[in-house]
Amino acid sequence: MTDVLILGAGYAGIRAAKTLSKFAPQNTTITLVDKNTIHAEKTQLHEVAAGTMPADKITFDIRSILPKSVNFVQAEVKKVNVDAKTVDFVDHDTMAYDYVVVALGFRSESFGLPGADENALPLEDIPSAEKIFETIEAHVANYAKSQDRKDLSIIVAGAGFTGIELLGELTHTVPKLQAKYNTPDIQVTSMEMATRILPMFDESLANYAMEYLQDHGINMMTGTKITKIEPNAVVYGDGESEKRVYGNTIIWTVGVSGSDVIAESGFEQRRNRVVVTDKLNLKEHPEVFIVGDVSAAMDPSSNRPYPTTAQISTREGNLAAKNIASAIQGGALEPFTYESIGTVASLGGADGIAQVGAKQRKYKGFMAKVLKRAVVDKSLFEDANLSTMFKKGRWPL
Repeated sequence: MTDVLILGAGYAGIRAAKTLSKFAPQNTTITLVDKNTIHAEKTQLHEVAAGTMPADKITFDIRSILPKSVNFVQAEVKKVNVDAKTVDFVDHDTMAYDYVVVALGFRSESFGLPGADENALPLEDIPSAEKIFETIEAHVANYAKSQDRKDLSIIVAGAGFTGIELLGELTHTVPKLQAKYNTPDIQVTSMEMATRILPMFDESLANYAMEYLQDHGINMMTGTKITKIEPNAVVYGDGESEKRVYGNTIIWTVGVSGSDVIAESGFEQRRNRVVVTDKLNLKEHPEVFIVGDVSAAMDPSSNRPYPTTAQISTREGNLAAKNIASAIQGGALEPFTYESIGTVASLGGADGIAQVGAKQRKYKGFMAKVLKRAVVDKSLFEDANLSTMFKKGRWPL
């Protein structure tokens, strides 16, 4: 009997559980552990945060989509004890393992910026996404009483992938809220330290996204170094002087780090990401596989870690499961190889940018949005099942 624990039911964890159920010997016990019973398609959190999609459209019950050979335990991981081959939990008895897949996902990272944790709203899960939209609407509704223009100012700190997709959705939300509450113009401001957005895309596509957002009323402030977050303002440096953008809704999408369980467990890490071998495990503890947002799998072509994306996470989960199944049976382990099938970013209801395929073909506008919807449906099909895709997917257009 071999006991395999999979910690985290995100993209990597669910894929590892499903793949392991296919390839592991029959006397293998597979247990998937997550503190939640609901899986969220986190690549779509920006829609919930902008109020353009209800949370139940991007979530599903974890137990309902697991193979019968996979056990599910709802518990919050506290610490992985690699020497003892056990896992401690906040709300469950300690569990032992022969192999473990650590796939605990990300958390929002403030990088120690003064006031960020206290005064900005992170976007990291369903509750935080719902809180963002509730805050936006509450402030807009309050304007009739307050007459405070800060109630009509939304600031998005960070113009990375998530920030840009959130801004795209807000171009649809803002006019509706303005009409609903009969307010003057609602101002949305994006503040980003880099001078160019979306470096993972061809510059022409990044420029298209920039122009789209500006044409739809977003104040894009690139090359802006944020120095502090106050209760109703984002402070930034302008030469030797200090300036402020005022707003009562401040959203933080600057960056993420891995789960704090990584540091708590004593792993050698940076921003709670652990460098793994090319087999996705630890050299000193080959029974420990680390995948997804807590893994720093190295790209041999650049000698840098692969980025943390859902596409990479699912592939890592898949390979970790195959390697565990092979190890149980005394077989060889395969190295992780990765080639992107493309990148697609939504810019709201019917627009987007895409760079896909071996030739990195470029698309923008409605065709890119079609591709984005196809990506969402494919994810629902692979993470859950066909019936979930039909119930929660984005077809027909």
